[in-house]
Order: sequence, then C-alpha cells, then structure tokens
Amino acid sequence: MTHLQNILFTIFFLSTTIGFSQIDDSRMFIFGHSLLDHRPPLIPTPSNETTVPHWMFLLAQEAGKTYAAGGQYGFLPGHARTPPISQWGYDIVPGVWESDTEPFSAADISTVVMTAGNFMQWQAPDLEYPTDPGVTPISATINIMDWVATQESDIRYYIYENWPDMAPYINGDFPPTASGFADYNNYTRGEFNDWWIQYHDAVLAARPDLEVRMIPVGPIISKLLPELLSSQIPLTELYEDDAPHGRPTIYFLAALTTYMAVYEEKAPANFVLPNLIHQEVRNNYSAIIDFIWNELKAFNLSNGDSRVFYGNVSSVTDSKSTGYDINVLPNPSSDIFEISCDCDETTIVVFDAFGKEIDRFESGDFSNTIDLKGQPSGLYIFRFENFRSGEVVLKRVVKD
Repeated sequence: MTHLQNILFTIFFLSTTIGFSQIDDSRMFIFGHSLLDHRPPLIPTPSNETTVPHWMFLLAQEAGKTYAAGGQYGFLPGHARTPPISQWGYDIVPGVWESDTEPFSAADISTVVMTAGNFMQWQAPDLEYPTDPGVTPISATINIMDWVATQESDIRYYIYENWPDMAPYINGDFPPTASGFADYNNYTRGEFNDWWIQYHDAVLAARPDLEVRMIPVGPIISKLLPELLSSQIPLTELYEDDAPHGRPTIYFLAALTTYMAVYEEKAPANFVLPNLIHQEVRNNYSAIIDFIWNELKAFNLSNGDSRVFYGNVSSVTDSKSTGYDINVLPNPSSDIFEISCDCDETTIVVFDAFGKEIDRFESGDFSNTIDLKGQPSGLYIFRFENFRSGEVVLKRVVKD
C-alpha cells in the first residue's frame, strides 16, 4: 500500500469509528454501466476520474463524511440474474464487498444504485427487452431490489437517471453541431426524462415499502450546461464519443449531483477542483452547487413529495451560512496548532492515526490551541461538534 493509500485508509477508518450526529456514511453498491464507471477512458487520466465513485469519495472526504463503493458492470437484465459479483474497485475509494470471500449480507451495504441502459427509451419501460423475452426494465429492477432486501435491511435504493445516446443528434462525425447538441439537451430534459419518471413511478407502485428514490443526473446536466455555463465548454472537453462516454468533467458533475442526493446536503463549498476539471466548472463551482441543489429540491412527485430525498432537506443547514468556519494553522506543525473558530457550545476531540482518543476539550476549557507536544509525528484528526446544532467538522492535521 502506498503512502497516499495509507493516509486515505486512515481517514476512512477514523471517519467510520468516530461517529456523527447526522447520516454521514454511505457504503454503496452499484448495479451500473459506463455512464457511472467508464474505464478505461479514451484519453487516460491519472486515476479513476471517469467514474462517479472517485469524485463521490473526494467530496465526502472534504465534507468529513465517509464513502465506500463497489459494483457490477452490465445492464438491468443481467443485473437481475442474482447474486451479483463485485467487479469494480478503485485506486482511492474504499471497497465494500469481496464477493469471492463473503456473502452480500456480510458487506453492510447501506446504499444501492441502479441504472437502466440509455438506449431503451424508444419503448415504454413496461415492455420486454427485444433480446430478453419476459424481462422489462421495471421487472428487472424489482428483481434486484427484492433480492437485495433478502440480504440486507434498511437499504436506501436509488435509480440513477443517466443521459441518452447522442448518435441520433450527430450529422456526420462527433461532436454534434451547436443545434444538434441543443436538440439533444431538449430530448434529455423532455421525452427521455418522461421515460424515467414513468419507470420510477411503476417501481414505486410495485414496491412502496422499499421507497426507491431517483437522481435526475442527465436532465440536470443538460440544463446546467446551456443555462449556467453558457456553452463555454467545448463538447470534446465533456464527452469523448457519441455513446456518450464522458470526460472527467462530466463524471464530476454527475458525482456532484449524486453526492447531494445521497447525503441530502449541498456539496462542500471548500472542495478544491483539480485542473483536470474544465476551468468554467472550477470558476463557477459555487453557483453550480446552488443550481443542482435547487433542481434536486424541485424534482418531486405529483403529491409534492420528493423523488430524490429520504429526509426533509428544508432542515438541512447550509454550512456556508452557519458561521461555523474553522481554521487550523500552521499545518503541518511541530507541536502547537492555533485554532481559529467560534467554538462556543463545541466539543473538540483529538484522535491519533489509529482512531484512539488522545485529548478532549469542552467549550469552557478550550484556549484556542491544541498542543501535540510529546505525541509522535504523523496524521491526527481534530473533530469539532457543535452540541446545539449537531454540525460536525473534521480537520486533518500533520505533526512534523
């Protein structure tokens, strides 16, 4: 294991053992295909940047939450032939299940994501696949959920609405013209989205007790690009073919949408986007978060209930407006870390790299410094919890 992997594993271990006042952990298994996990990309990337789990992990890490993932590649008829196998692993994302050595029931999965093919929308979701008589997108999805329910209780189920095949909108070679791309986006937000709503409604009616939710990734991206980013990003910086498999920017936007749906909060405002993500997205990151959040909140059933969220997002605190900003300087430090924060009504706990509590401060006995003199060099976690609001912030520091 590399030094970076050791640090990431330590962060994951600490986050899962420290505990939180909110739902802060997702152990996700994906019944998916290349619009969630596209490897290898046509243009190589340093790690797994053309996958949703890669970005989900980094966003969760920045927010002080935990995320682990695995999955199986294929389409719904194949996924419905249970049990699945665990095919997807990642460079930095902790795994969730070793199908060769343990049953699914032992993996402690908390979140299941399913997605249909993006080429089935020419016929209704209750019609049979031409190549799989007796199987429909609806029946296959129900079979997957029924099997998972026999293995694990309290699962959160999500349908991941992807984006459609682009080939019909190309007059010649990829990429499409501006008018072709506009038609493509209109279809994604229109008839394509209608198919997914019909599909979701049917699954909800068939298994109301499982309360499956849907994440409208494709329609949100198709609205975000022309409305907020003003078509400033070349299509070849977003997609690499007419399937259309995405470049890192598309999978980042897909993960950003999925993160906010699954964790039911805005993405971390302080997340630093690497240069691999197109500059227009980096420059407009805060506005993109607000745009996606508002779209998710507005994606509702006919009775007004959310199609996306299990909880009441109106009660979710926007961390940008709470004033609960915490800075730790210097970092790294040889001994003393200065804490800049409004730490009234806050408990501060210091953990070492093995998750052992080594110090604790209540609001009344905290002098805005934490002294690690006498402790060995390495990674430490400072956990701040406001015991009135329940807000939790983790700060990772290094002692020289």
